[in-house]
Amino acid sequence: MKFRDYFNEKQLIVFDGAIGTEIYARGIAKGHCYDELNISMPEIVKDVHKSYMKAGADILTSNTFGANEYILEKYFGIGDKVKEINYYGVRIAKNIAKDKAFVAGSVGPISRPLDKEDRPSPEEIKTMFREQIEALLDGGADLIIFETFASITELLNGIEVAKDIDKDLFIIAEMSFAANGNTLFGKNPVEVGLRLNKSEADVIGANCGIGPQNIFDAIRKIGKASDKELSAMPNAGLAQFVQGKFYYPFNPKYFARYGKKYVESGVKVLGGCCGTTPEHIRCLKKEVSQLSPTKRKISKVSVLEKVKKGKKEKVWTGLKNILEQKNMISVEIDPPRDTNIEKLIRKIEPYKDYINTINISDSPMAKSRMSPIATGKILKEEFGKEIIIHYTCRDRNILGIQSDLLGASALGLHNLLALGGDPPSIGDYPFATGVYDLTSEGLVEMMSHLNIGEDILGNSIGKQSSFFIGVAFGIDRKTSVNELERLKQKIDKGAHFIVTQPIYDIKPLENTIKQMKELSLPIIISVMPFTSFKNAEYLHYEVPGVIVPEKFLKRMEGKKGKEGEMEGAKIAKEVINDLKDIVEGILTIPPLNKIHMLEEIFG
Repeated sequence: MKFRDYFNEKQLIVFDGAIGTEIYARGIAKGHCYDELNISMPEIVKDVHKSYMKAGADILTSNTFGANEYILEKYFGIGDKVKEINYYGVRIAKNIAKDKAFVAGSVGPISRPLDKEDRPSPEEIKTMFREQIEALLDGGADLIIFETFASITELLNGIEVAKDIDKDLFIIAEMSFAANGNTLFGKNPVEVGLRLNKSEADVIGANCGIGPQNIFDAIRKIGKASDKELSAMPNAGLAQFVQGKFYYPFNPKYFARYGKKYVESGVKVLGGCCGTTPEHIRCLKKEVSQLSPTKRKISKVSVLEKVKKGKKEKVWTGLKNILEQKNMISVEIDPPRDTNIEKLIRKIEPYKDYINTINISDSPMAKSRMSPIATGKILKEEFGKEIIIHYTCRDRNILGIQSDLLGASALGLHNLLALGGDPPSIGDYPFATGVYDLTSEGLVEMMSHLNIGEDILGNSIGKQSSFFIGVAFGIDRKTSVNELERLKQKIDKGAHFIVTQPIYDIKPLENTIKQMKELSLPIIISVMPFTSFKNAEYLHYEVPGVIVPEKFLKRMEGKKGKEGEMEGAKIAKEVINDLKDIVEGILTIPPLNKIHMLEEIFG
């Protein structure tokens, strides 16, 4: 029987407990490579597996947690033994399990939170995952379990690699949480649940940590953010180091009582991590054998469903009214790179009458600039225009995003364009971490939840926000079905208007625009005036999705400086005249904040 079929038939599944601490208890000192024992001392590993089989475990875990090239080479100098260690790790467990239990190939994290130097690159990590997982499957592993991860990005990379190797591979993915309730990289269980819910893992959960209580708190929060099946495999408790030896609390009955609480919280897969013994698993199996996981309440009900059931969405009407009248003219502004907002105000002042809306970018090209929310508030007070804040997922986790959004709403900034954001690697600080807790779709969903007075998990926040939510769309003659589907998903999550990439020729885009029109949302077309031939060439040849017609390239040829700006403005004016009658709004994007070009375009 395949494990997937077994899993679907069973109400509850019990894993084994700790491997490492059981090997330690058999006299193998810390400092020895426990994974290597699969080759040099297999009888010890067999004995551990036998004891868990007798305790009633449904699944045995291979002794391969740290058996990747990075760990084996860096700490033990045996990086060339990856395949051998993993293959025999599974074979030893299979030999004990026979047809009475399944074997999970154990995969631990490759990098360590405290590794500051020589940290492998994402591509190197993926290569190492592939080597280990392929060896585990060659050995006959029935499923893969990713254990004790601190980095959600690394865990997602591992899942991606595993599914690339075998599309039908059953995967359990678990993260570990510290005493403060977060992972060592600062991710809380809700964030983890939301991110892993979108992965291809079959079961997600928590393991290791401090003890049963710590993991219980984490798994309940994960369960509110995800509709996947859950797993929980806590430590026995907090370890102590006494007279040169590690000791864990011996608390099998207490551990089993918490197992029952896990099941009552909806957990289907149970087991143990550091410090747990065969006695812990025996007591756990006895305690839960007649139980079934309680059906849990998932908070991820879509905003659309809630609105249909009578929840009212409050939406700001300023920009909405302008778009309904089909007369929106906006300019995109990059905030200053310093605190001198007065300089930007003076730059806009002479041309304010050409526009009724101002778009504020969010550190475009990953170059650090003043907050778009702060910039937007100041410009709104100065000019009294509608403000569209560009807001990206790049720099903030879920907590920071919600905090910013609530602040924007309190400041009267209601028009938001939900974006993913340019990756830090292309900007001023390539070593900065791109957070991306949410995709742009997830950001739309969060804004929509706030509009009906709740957070993204459905918890009431009191007074609702009134966001008018925009989404970006890359429009060109090759727009795929998938891109249109993704746009529809954003609309289903609550988007109110669409902003396109810069376009210069309506003819090849007529079919795409027709499809967009069928979505019944206001469309804002972006136009970026050229400033030189070099600028026009760059947009055409180096910016994905932007197509500059040959006739415009010829007109810009040899032009730069004031001459280039004048010709670029003329072209932009022609494009806008072709577009203005078929869309609800125009967004001009003068490169490098050359706002004076508005006079030539609209004057």
